[in-house]
Amino acid sequence: MKHFEAKIQNQTFYLLPEKVIFWKEQKALILSDLHIGKASHFRKAGVPISSHIHVNEFFVLDAIIEELKPEKILFVGDLFHSEHNQEWDLFYNWAHNYEHIELILIKGNHDILPESLYQNSRLQVMDQLLIDNIEFTHERNENPEGYNISGHLHPGVSMVGSGKQSLKLPCFLFREDHAFLPAFGHFTGIAKIKPSKKDNIFVVAENEIIHVS
Repeated sequence: MKHFEAKIQNQTFYLLPEKVIFWKEQKALILSDLHIGKASHFRKAGVPISSHIHVNEFFVLDAIIEELKPEKILFVGDLFHSEHNQEWDLFYNWAHNYEHIELILIKGNHDILPESLYQNSRLQVMDQLLIDNIEFTHERNENPEGYNISGHLHPGVSMVGSGKQSLKLPCFLFREDHAFLPAFGHFTGIAKIKPSKKDNIFVVAENEIIHVS
């Protein structure tokens, strides 16, 4: 599987073009901002968005799990978009296909479902998680206990071609004491960032990761 290897706190992280990270030492998949149920949310507002967009995202996760065989999956917030709807059942059924994998949700601002629904879907729910001096929060922690990895931002950058055409692409953003994950969900939007010279940007371009320093 194509990836870019990054070292943080002497730990090995594989950045994948599927917009997830595989933490080698912990055998953990890390991803953020799936926003499951957003398609249904828009359908209620009269926008005809198919739930197949979420089904395809589960297919992507299935392929990654088959390849890398993680022991745990960390969802770094905004797993579900808003109130309960039929698309939560997609996640429930998917989660119970992987009884051997530990599922952990670091709660985001959109994770407002009743605790019972999370528990029935095998999720351990917490506000933050610290493992081996790596701290996970949905929104950036300004005073982290370790290196902070968060989501929420949906970071992206504009790449300019030789003909001056531009394309906004999602990215991983790494800084000295924290990193932002791209949104895994395809129906989430991208927030264009203004990187500094010290930032390390890993752009997701189709089936590869491009390092821009």
